[in-house]
Parts: sequence; structure tokens; C-alpha cells
Amino acid sequence: HVMKFIATVEDSQRSNIQEIANTLEQMGVRVRDVMRISGVITGSSKTLARVRIKGIRSVEQDRRLGAS
Repeated sequence: HVMKFIATVEDSQRSNIQEIANTLEQMGVRVRDVMRISGVITGSSKTLARVRIKGIRSVEQDRRLGAS
């Protein structure tokens, strides 16, 4: 079962958001969007715990209706 997520990076890590997204992908997390200005990464993963890496401030399940 795969869960969609919305992850927010630490403010101090916003300039590194692409590197953080790349690290997540190398760990098997599917990254959908990287929004540098807002510091948000969206995607999907088997567990939200896997997304909680260095540089990530918070992770929540994406429960928006119609999120694909």
C-alpha cells in the first residue's frame, strides 16, 4: 500500500530541496513535485517514516481529494 505525502523541508535547507528530493528517490520514495519557493516536496511512499530524513521538518499524509 502506497501513501501520498506532503513533506516540508527545514527553512535552512530550502536551497538544498532538490538534493533532498534526489536522496528520497534513491531511497525508493516516489517524488512527484518539488516546490522550491514553498519548501515542499510531494510524492508517495510505502511509509511516511521513510520520508523523515535530514532536512525534512514535517511529513503528513496527502489527503486532498483528487490527488493523483
